[in-house]
Amino acid sequence: MTDYRPNAGEIRREVTQFLPDNTDKTAHLRSEIGLDGYEHLPLVGWAVVVTFRADEMPQTTVEPVVDDDCMGPVPLGDLEEEAGPLTLLEIL
Repeated sequence: MTDYRPNAGEIRREVTQFLPDNTDKTAHLRSEIGLDGYEHLPLVGWAVVVTFRADEMPQTTVEPVVDDDCMGPVPLGDLEEEAGPLTLLEIL
């Protein structure tokens, strides 16, 4: 049986399902480190993400999926790993 537990201090995220959202919504974000270009990104769906941390139960969350110019459709948590901390202000 495969051991999915990460080593101490590691965090692993697995996107388990992608739910398209075709309602022409926009995610309004704020970059906590002041990067430009992340203020308004098209919302293209929702991702079910399972996060594994050492010595903890897996955590399941639902995250917005935005369409980034460089990465394409990406869950917000994965975008934060590349672009730094982002705060989701609202979805319109």
